[in-house]
Amino acid sequence: MSKRTNLEILQSVFDSMGDASAVVAHYTDDYVLELPYAHPEKLDRTEGKEAVRERLVGAFQLFRFTLHITDVYPCVDPDLVIAEYVSQGEVIPTGRRYSNRYIGLWRFRDGKVCFTKEYLNPEIARAAMAPAGD
Repeated sequence: MSKRTNLEILQSVFDSMGDASAVVAHYTDDYVLELPYAHPEKLDRTEGKEAVRERLVGAFQLFRFTLHITDVYPCVDPDLVIAEYVSQGEVIPTGRRYSNRYIGLWRFRDGKVCFTKEYLNPEIARAAMAPAGD
């Protein structure tokens, strides 16, 4: 696929945020999600489209947000998109604002996303989820 097509697929993923099934419709069956900074003691890795869908269902019960691409970096490999993006939204249980910055490495195969490694600041999410007074 072309770099432009892959970027359009990524935008479709972002446009689907909030609907786990719609998001994973863009993923290969063997999709892998890695969040290196989510847990300092270990690599957070989820394998398989269905496992990621279940994870997203839980996440979308806690977070409501949109993602907006701010920068895309050129790569020699047309099946790799490196992008910076931001989130805007809220944590549903606390009502607190949620706004984070991300750098993602998105790999594509046959018109679908097959791998994502996403770097974000987990402290921002933890702070937004903390009970009032914390």
